[in-house]
Amino acid sequence: MSSVASPGSGLDPVPGDRVPGAGIVRLLIWISRSAIWIGGAGILFSAGLVTVEITVRKFFSMSLGGADEVSGYIFAVSTMWALPFALLNRANVRVDVVYLRLPVWLRSFLDVFGLVLLVGFVAVVFWHSVNLFLENRANDTRSITPLQAKVWIWQGLWILGMALFLLTGAILFVLAIAALVVWRHDRVTGLIGSRSSAEEIASETAFLDESGNGARSDGRRGE
Repeated sequence: MSSVASPGSGLDPVPGDRVPGAGIVRLLIWISRSAIWIGGAGILFSAGLVTVEITVRKFFSMSLGGADEVSGYIFAVSTMWALPFALLNRANVRVDVVYLRLPVWLRSFLDVFGLVLLVGFVAVVFWHSVNLFLENRANDTRSITPLQAKVWIWQGLWILGMALFLLTGAILFVLAIAALVVWRHDRVTGLIGSRSSAEEIASETAFLDESGNGARSDGRRGE
């Protein structure tokens, strides 16, 4: 099974080694990448909407109404939809001053522990959010603004992103535990560990290579 085609996404197998779950992670990356494209398009739309709103106010002394409200909804939804992609690419912020000085095996256990805390927290938020969504859906709750937007629709889209995040976290947890069982700490690091300096440099500079080769793993651009 080939490795996942995404820098920093983990599951880069040792030559000749089959990595369990690579296909599942590849599918999750495709879904999450599609989600961030949709979210990005939404942000561009909201930016255009606000621009039109400002222009109309400036030159025609009138308002489209609800531009700021819709932009807030879109920003919240697009942010939540981007979180699964960030988790898969290990882009979540870490305080790793001590972490990097620990043995590899201990870092693996801390990575799993940190993932459990992160997913557990989001699961609690998800539970309460679903209850609120169901209540608002039953009451057909609308925003107390001139737009009178159906709040539960935007809440549903927001919860959908959270559900994808939880699914992603759960799958990564299972794969990380499977790697720990066989004492493959390199796989744990590739899945949920803190990215190395070389990986950070490669991720930040890959877009500079117009030929599409990206940056090399040692931090230098591909030739």
